[in-house]
Amino acid sequence: MPTVKVDPEEIKRIKREIEALEKERNEIRAKLDELEKELQTWIQKRDEKNKEVQQLRQKGREYKAKRDEINQKIQELKKNREEINAKLDLLYQEILEYKTKRDEYNQLRRLKMRPEKIQERIEKLEWELQTNPNITPEREKQIVDQIQVLATELEIIQQADRFHKKLVETRKKVDQLKKARKAISLEIQKLANQSQQYHEQMIQAFNKADEVKKEADEYHAKVVELREKVRELRRELREIERKIREYDEKHKELIAYRLVAKMRSKKDASFEKAVEALEKFKRGEKLTLDELLLLQRYNLV
Repeated sequence: MPTVKVDPEEIKRIKREIEALEKERNEIRAKLDELEKELQTWIQKRDEKNKEVQQLRQKGREYKAKRDEINQKIQELKKNREEINAKLDLLYQEILEYKTKRDEYNQLRRLKMRPEKIQERIEKLEWELQTNPNITPEREKQIVDQIQVLATELEIIQQADRFHKKLVETRKKVDQLKKARKAISLEIQKLANQSQQYHEQMIQAFNKADEVKKEADEYHAKVVELREKVRELRRELREIERKIREYDEKHKELIAYRLVAKMRSKKDASFEKAVEALEKFKRGEKLTLDELLLLQRYNLV
């Protein structure tokens, strides 16, 4: 190792530089720790908001599924109601036909007698025909004509009654279908109210999710900002640590030069061997145990 003249003030200056850099490094480390804690806080807030967004959207999807399920039931009920309306249209047509037929037969009636009386009268006239041996032809014709009129009247009444019964039966069917249609309409209204509730809950959930997502995005922007600050501080920290290493190596080198000069001034042969060992060490050559002990003795490593 060559002998180099070392200025003690230079050593002190470098030492002060190292101390100043170490102080700055510690300040940056403290600030970095503070920023990283703040960063973790914002990350946690952001993640919590994103989780809340997921939960709200899941709720929204559940409400939508329930709404759609109810709407499907409503469509099926409306289809059933349309089928009932179609049946009612046919029954109304039948009612009109039966009423018309009944009224037509009632208009054909000529006698103001109940069917029982007409039947009783027919039986009496027939009995007279069968039991009166002295009946005159005129009377016989008269009875036959009366029986024919009465039988025709009875047939008219029976036909009118038959159509009236059909009319009554059809009206009962209409009433039953109307009740069924009313029940369906009430069920549709009930389900429509439920569907509307689920729809509103769905909208609220998705709107709330959008609001929370905006908060999460704001938190994420803060996270990005802090991460950039952390990266910048780490870059500064690496640069300062690099300078500290450079100054530290320079400081050690100056100390070593000063120590070499001091030892050489004392003509210390062992120290010269230690210097030679140090040169070998710098070249990466393998040292003996004695050489390692010499380096440790003179505090060269």
